[in-house]
This record gives sequence, C-alpha cells and structure tokens, in this order.
Amino acid sequence: MRNFTLNRYFLRLYLTSFFSTLIAIFALIYLVDMIELSRRGRTEVLGFLGAASYSALRVPSFMEQALPFIILFASIFTLLNLNRRLELVVARSAGVSIWQILLPFAFGSVLLGLAATFAYNPLAAWTKARASSIEATVFGGSPDEPGEEIWLRQSAGGTRSIIGGAAVTRGGSELRHVSAFLFGDDGSITQRIDADQATLENGQWVLARPRVTRIGYPPSYPQQFRLPTSLKPEYIEQRVADPEATSVWRLPGEIKVAGSLGLNPMAFDMQYQTLLARPALFLAMTLVAATVGTRFSRTAQAGSAIAAGVLAGFTLYVVTFLAKALGSNDIIPPVVAAWFPVLAAGSLGVTMLLHQEDG
Repeated sequence: MRNFTLNRYFLRLYLTSFFSTLIAIFALIYLVDMIELSRRGRTEVLGFLGAASYSALRVPSFMEQALPFIILFASIFTLLNLNRRLELVVARSAGVSIWQILLPFAFGSVLLGLAATFAYNPLAAWTKARASSIEATVFGGSPDEPGEEIWLRQSAGGTRSIIGGAAVTRGGSELRHVSAFLFGDDGSITQRIDADQATLENGQWVLARPRVTRIGYPPSYPQQFRLPTSLKPEYIEQRVADPEATSVWRLPGEIKVAGSLGLNPMAFDMQYQTLLARPALFLAMTLVAATVGTRFSRTAQAGSAIAAGVLAGFTLYVVTFLAKALGSNDIIPPVVAAWFPVLAAGSLGVTMLLHQEDG
C-alpha cells in the first residue's frame, strides 16, 4: 500500500510536469509559426483568424517531433525537484530502490508513448494533411519549400508527354498549377500546355482553360484540353505521399499499395517501425534522464545535470534521426533502424543506473 501511494504520487508529479512542458512548448511553437506566417504574407491572405486556424493545423506535426524531448525535460525536472526537496533521499533511506522509484516514470512514459503513437499521431497526420490541402488550394502549393513539385512521364493513346504540378490534391486525382509537354515521334517537344488545374477523369487529364503553346504559332486558349494518360490516382498519390502525414493505422495499407505499384515502400515502413518504437523511445529518454536526475543533490548542480541530460537526449535523437534516414533509403532494414538505437540507449541507461545503484 505504501509503495502504491508513493508510485501514484511520483506518477502524478511526472504527468503534471509533462503536460506543463507540453503546453509551454506548444505555445512557443505556435507563436513562432504565426510570426513566420506573417513574415511570408500568409496573414494578409487568410486574415488573422484564418492564419491562426491554419497555424493550429500545422503545429501538431511539429509537436510530434518534439515529444521525445518533452519526455526528457519532464523526467529531468521531476527528478530534480524531488531531489531538491530531499524526497528521493527520504525514499531511498526508507529502503525504496532506484528501480521502484523509476517504475511510475517508466509506466507513465510507456503509456504516453502508446497514446502518442495510436491517438496523437492520427490527429497530427490529419491536421498536417488539412494544412497541406489549404496550402495547395489557397497558395497553390508550397513554393517556399523545395522539392514539392511532381513531374510524371506518361504514354497513352499514341501520345507521349510529361506533366507536372506544384501540388497534388484529392487523393492523386487533381494537380494544381500544371505544365505539360507533348513529344513528337522524333522526341522533340511539340506542345506546351499550362493551366491552373488538371483533373484525372477516365484515363485523361482534363486541363481547364489552359494556355496551349506550339512552336511557330501564337498561344491559344481553349476551354479545356484533354491529355491521355495511363496513370492511376493511387500511383500519383504514392509518388507524393508524405509518410509523416500518414496515420499509423493507414501505414500498413500504404506499404502494401506502394509494393503493388512497384514503388519503394521503405519510407512508409520506416515511419511505421518508428511509430511502433515510440513507447520504447520514451522509456529510453526517461532512463537517460534518470542517470543524471537521480544523482543531483545540491542546487548548484542543477545546471550541469540538465545540460548533461539534454546532451545525452539530443545525441539519442540525432542517432535515431540518422538511422531513420538510412532505413528510409533501404540502406539498413527499417526494423533495425527503428529499434536498435532505442534499445541500445535503453540498455546503456540501465547499465549506468546499475553502476550508480550497486557501484
């Protein structure tokens, strides 16, 4: 009963620290994003309320990247406060081991990791997709961000062409700010078509009110231009899909679709394994925090303890980021890239705690 009361007390302090840090960082990221939108002129187009709503859709995906550090900071701050108030010293003198002290922290971290993976991630993916849709509809894509345009080579109905757009919407069936180039039998460009929008209908791209340019002729402006294609919306969506904007519940299906279309599914598989490993990552961050937070006993050591914990957590984050890049590019298996850094960091944290506990 005594241990249950103590564990509940530690868990309450830890969760309070986590949500306080979460709210503070959310407010900071939201403020910075609003300033950035104002700098880019988005506030003038959307209005203040529209820009505030648009920024609110963008922030959850940014927060998802910051969650491991929030776990780290919350763990360090809670342990330092307990140490400063000598509560850890009293608990240890009463015969409570370091593992019993860390049990509620570990439980809370795993619980938060499960919630972040299976509840928060779908929300963040949805808001990011909505923000991307607003970006494409209102601003015509993301010209401020490199690499957003897509170019597709196609051949159908005896016509060879390349079509490109600044943004893809409606599940791969619509392109915005489109340019298309048609090729003759000798491989030379015969026509260029520019339009604000192209819609995929019955094996044809329908370009609304395009500007058609042919060599040696003045531009023409028909009501629409139909360009034959053999591309399917699923293929186009997979070509531009952002794994980080895909819910954990949809990722297994996206991996199968990418494989069936002959595309590389490793980026989706890597994101899926990363999300599955998130509870273990949160637990590893807590163990890393414990290696510095449980040793602190004097206020003068707070700065060095926090700096050591942040450095260790940042190192783990960089290693997992590099491993994710390697796994996404099929250099190492995604399951190894996602789980090995986390398990290695957790094992290191346990080893250091054992050394501190037993000498």
